[in-house]
Amino acid sequence: MPEKPDTAVSLTHRAIGLRAEDPVRARALLGVALAKDDGYEPAWRWLAELVETDGERRFCLERAYEIKADPETGRALKAVRADPPSTPADVADLVEPARPPANVRTGRSKRGGRKIWVAVGAAVVLASVLGVWTAAGAERGEPVYVALVAGMTGDNAVTSAHLERAVRMHVDTVNAAGGIHGHPVELLVYDDADRVDQAVGIAERIVRENKVLYVVGHGSSDTALAASPIYRRARIPAITPSASSSRLTDGSEWYFRSMFGNRTQSDFLSVYASHVLGSKTAAVVYDDDEDGRSAHDTFRESFGEFGRVTAELPVSAAPASRAASVDAAVAALESHDPREPIVLAAKEKSGLEVIDRLRSAGVTAPILGSSSLSSRAFHDALTTAERKSGRPGALTGNLFMATPLAQDSLSGPAQVWADAFEQRYGERPLWQAATARQAMNVGLHAMGAGGLDFGENHRAEDRQRVRDSLASLKDRKNSFPALLGPLYFTAGGSAQMAVSVVTSDGARFVSAPVQFTIYEPPNGEALTAGLADGQVIAVKNRYLSRRQVVATGINLNEVRDLDTTDGTYFVDFFVWLKYTGGDAAADVQFVNAVKPDLKLGEPLRDVTEDGHTYRLYRVADRFKSSFEFHDFPFDHQRLTVLLQNRTQTADQVSYVTDKEILDQDPRAYLRSGADAEATINQVPNWVASSVHFFRQTVGSSDALGDGQAAGAATGIYYSQYAAEIEIERDTLPFLIKNLLPLILLICVTYLSLFFKAADGSAPVSMGVTAILSTAVLLNNVTSQLPSVSYIVALEWGYYAFILLAAGCVLIAMLRKRFAALKRDEAEQSLRKAARIGYPAYLLAVVTVFMIAFG
Repeated sequence: MPEKPDTAVSLTHRAIGLRAEDPVRARALLGVALAKDDGYEPAWRWLAELVETDGERRFCLERAYEIKADPETGRALKAVRADPPSTPADVADLVEPARPPANVRTGRSKRGGRKIWVAVGAAVVLASVLGVWTAAGAERGEPVYVALVAGMTGDNAVTSAHLERAVRMHVDTVNAAGGIHGHPVELLVYDDADRVDQAVGIAERIVRENKVLYVVGHGSSDTALAASPIYRRARIPAITPSASSSRLTDGSEWYFRSMFGNRTQSDFLSVYASHVLGSKTAAVVYDDDEDGRSAHDTFRESFGEFGRVTAELPVSAAPASRAASVDAAVAALESHDPREPIVLAAKEKSGLEVIDRLRSAGVTAPILGSSSLSSRAFHDALTTAERKSGRPGALTGNLFMATPLAQDSLSGPAQVWADAFEQRYGERPLWQAATARQAMNVGLHAMGAGGLDFGENHRAEDRQRVRDSLASLKDRKNSFPALLGPLYFTAGGSAQMAVSVVTSDGARFVSAPVQFTIYEPPNGEALTAGLADGQVIAVKNRYLSRRQVVATGINLNEVRDLDTTDGTYFVDFFVWLKYTGGDAAADVQFVNAVKPDLKLGEPLRDVTEDGHTYRLYRVADRFKSSFEFHDFPFDHQRLTVLLQNRTQTADQVSYVTDKEILDQDPRAYLRSGADAEATINQVPNWVASSVHFFRQTVGSSDALGDGQAAGAATGIYYSQYAAEIEIERDTLPFLIKNLLPLILLICVTYLSLFFKAADGSAPVSMGVTAILSTAVLLNNVTSQLPSVSYIVALEWGYYAFILLAAGCVLIAMLRKRFAALKRDEAEQSLRKAARIGYPAYLLAVVTVFMIAFG
């Protein structure tokens, strides 16, 4: 019987029998078996059991798994250490040998390949350099320096901390936007401890260092006056946010003030004491320092227009003698007429002592306080003292404080800033933070608008340009749009702004129901008429007009029917008005209603008691706003309701936030006023995130032909009150619905990279089809947007994929070309790079979007 020839199967059986007693012979037989049939999977598996290293075992298992994807082989492969595969000597002849050295033709192709990769590398380096240059563009110039000087330690440390926080917060914002003409702003903070000697030393140091272009500070009039001659000689402009002495800025070309000074404050307090409180006499208690003496002197001059000052009582600034001077002032006022106001021009510490002692002595007269006593911190000190003494309301009652910033009448920008401050620092800002921010902001504006050189050799000229730019802000038409309204300076260097009067509601200072504003008569007849009917009051060298304050509240019931294509939405809400005086305050219209004549209608409640009126209305209608879609579909929109008086200007009526709103947790604004169990948001696929209430002033610096209108000399402005609902798109369902087809296209397009190089037409067709399909999908997704002239975020994503699909088409064409030219190495390198680069590109795009919008 003839002998059967050896096959891969028979040789594998013989190897299995020998594997225990002669493994070397068994491996050799398996090598022969695989030489006969390298596709015999069991031979590879048995060889994997007999090899000595993990690299050889991985090589055998990978070959076996390529032939047959057996789960057992896969598990065995996963169990092998992650060593690189190495060829066992028994099957080395089965591995494809290395290619011979390149000939002349392949040498040229390699050089061409190197050129391609060099070009790609250069492009990547260039893009990286451009990216770094763009990211660092704001930092490419030398820094410009601004000094902040305040009493960071001492009695006013809390106030000074708010000053620094506000200024530093604004510097961060400016630098994030690119600085001043590419120069980052660097803040240099100095602590003068509100001491004159330290203020002088710091001013001399600032001059000696010769870095800063202007100074924000000092915090008190004593320290500012001490430093002023030093800055003036060095020709360094300075802006104080809180020093109120008139002597500081009078006749000084280099010192400015970002709030009103004592002369303006005294004019307003004099009018309030005489025309609101109805008194012809007043007593003055004042700190015996520059701020206090200046407030006392200017009030005595202003009040002389209406009556006389009956008592002038200083309180010593020295801690050792302060208690005795407070005792003397209280003793002098113990028999004081309860109808006669007491003007208190003092800092917080002595102000608290005086009020506590006066009320303890039974003095119930109204107290008019200077701006230093109008902060939230001072009100908190009063309420803390009341709790400790068990006398609720004893200290906060019958107070009327002057302030540049009433918290219940913040404008839109001021409200946004205050919220950002609280979010960053965990507490609401004091008014000094707002005026410090104004001082920093107007100074940076002067730097940006003054044509500065920013070079060290031109520092003197640059400081002169900053000063000149500040001095050019001389009237409302040439004002700077600052946080608290248009900012411009009087001839005396103080900010021209009205003084608000706040009173305590037991929890905080809120706007008093009657206010005054600066009146600039359009003509002699209007002035005469205003003086005759008592709406206009002359005091010293200025005119003040009476302003009605309306405490306003809005309680939202429902928001629905959002139409992003035309920017309209339906809002149902309650609105109430509280005021004293005439009913013209309730004659309002909704300026952003779809119906141009939408009014309040008939009130649900109308109550008038003791001259105080309360009216409640319900409004339900469509409103409109301008929407911003740059971040679509990650966009946030603001749905606003704006009410404004139809006939009364901002000089005549002002709408402020009612204390009932201020007392609420802001989260409660999102609950429906008609159904406490429901939310206000009834807009599908959107989430209401927050609600803000604020006042704002709008109008024109032109009188619009109405020369008789109140305030017409500086234009016609109106007070508005706004409820602003911020909503954000529920992005995840939107993306799932609109991006799922794109994701499928991405997967299909990726498959085009796995075709053979010779099959170039199929991948090209797939890429072109993907591009056309993406264009259709993009049109469908953006059809819900109005016609906008910019590219929205989602469009950038689609464009990124269109670029990727176009790249796949180009790669398919190049691979086919390389295959036709027999340039297999270049084709394989391109194929591998494309398969890796495709997901890497997608990952980069997703990462950019997550960073930008996540």
